[in-house]
Amino acid sequence: MVRQERSERTRRNLIRAASTVFDQTGYEGATLAAISDRAQVTKGALFFHFSAKSDLARAVQAEACVTSDAALVKLTRRETPAFETATAMAHALVGLLETDMTVRAGARLAREIRTPDDPSLHCHLNWLDALHGVLDRARSDGSLLPGVDVRAAAVLMLSMITGITSLPRLPVGPASSGPPPPPPPRHAPGPRFPRENGDLWLTRMLHLTRPALSDLPAD
Repeated sequence: MVRQERSERTRRNLIRAASTVFDQTGYEGATLAAISDRAQVTKGALFFHFSAKSDLARAVQAEACVTSDAALVKLTRRETPAFETATAMAHALVGLLETDMTVRAGARLAREIRTPDDPSLHCHLNWLDALHGVLDRARSDGSLLPGVDVRAAAVLMLSMITGITSLPRLPVGPASSGPPPPPPPRHAPGPRFPRENGDLWLTRMLHLTRPALSDLPAD
């Protein structure tokens, strides 16, 4: 029993280490040596659990799907209009992509390597299915405007989630109560956009797109 628990801890440690390396260098740049060093285990211990880099990648993708799916399932239990559930899902996924190394690595791997059309491995398909299901409910409960293409709305939300989180990670700055400040002159140093996190950018993007999707009042 003790040996089995130790083996499972080593496996989880390897998945965490692989998540970090995949997130930082991508699939092609990652090496088993870097992952074993990060996990502080021998190559032999790594090969005991994973015979190839592709096996590690699949384990990271599966773990990312399990983590994000649990967050989405929890939100579907809320007794709110389904459109509000969809926006809460979008915020939850942006939060996970910014704070959870394994979810972020799993999403990156889904873009970089051939991944089966399987929601248990392909985060983006999993998220798209979840968003589509909730937005379909929103059409039924009236929180999605009549005539809105449910599939297009789901893809739009997923595009905002993945687009925001694929931008360069800028330091978080104080939230602004008004519109973004004008861009600095071309000769001025520094970024041309406010230093805000992904959740704030998502809020602003949903504010722009919401009138085309729902007539529910914004919070």
